[in-house]
Amino acid sequence: MPRALVLQHDADAPAGLLAEWAAARGWTLETVRLDLGERAPATLHEYDRVVSLGSGDAADDESVAWQAEERRALARALEDDVPVLGICFGGQALALALGGGVRRAARPEIGCWTEVDTADPAVVGAGPWFEWHVDEIVAPPGAEILARNASGVQAWRLGDHVGLQFHPEVDEEIVVLWTARSTDPRAPALPDVRRQTAELLPVVRERAFALFDALIGVPAPTRSSR
Repeated sequence: MPRALVLQHDADAPAGLLAEWAAARGWTLETVRLDLGERAPATLHEYDRVVSLGSGDAADDESVAWQAEERRALARALEDDVPVLGICFGGQALALALGGGVRRAARPEIGCWTEVDTADPAVVGAGPWFEWHVDEIVAPPGAEILARNASGVQAWRLGDHVGLQFHPEVDEEIVVLWTARSTDPRAPALPDVRRQTAELLPVVRERAFALFDALIGVPAPTRSSR
């Protein structure tokens, strides 16, 4: 059974639909809560994938204590040749690890469902996808841009590594939680988000599963079976 190491940075930002997809596809997810002081394994050779989730912190904020372990874990994955999927904060952190960057977005996207211009709809669908970010990804040198919109790069790939700016993993509970707890004046009204998310959810789940199928899939043979 393939295994993925999930780097989680916030109690409010779990794997969501990614966990549902993993259960349906026969993947084992092992979650490390970096924000609680947990550490990634010293070697990642036994994993088929590393997934770095979202965070309310900026990916380039070195004052956040757990981010040193985030950087170590990503460097370890790259050294051990384990493909990485980074989501929002994770996509920004992965870009930094590969020589790219992060900067303040000229057009932040706060709690909205948006469509993207995709270079390959079979890999990244047009959406809509859920967005919540004030920073944007500067893709690493040589990266293929898979999707973008007016706010900037939304998906990129370099070798086996993929970074996303949007949140394919969110389910209704996560979206409502983020909106209810937000103090950002740009965040939409909770009733509006709840209604829109409920309407979109069946399609969102199908779209997220298709994305994870395309970007992760099932490796054969798995590293953990070698």
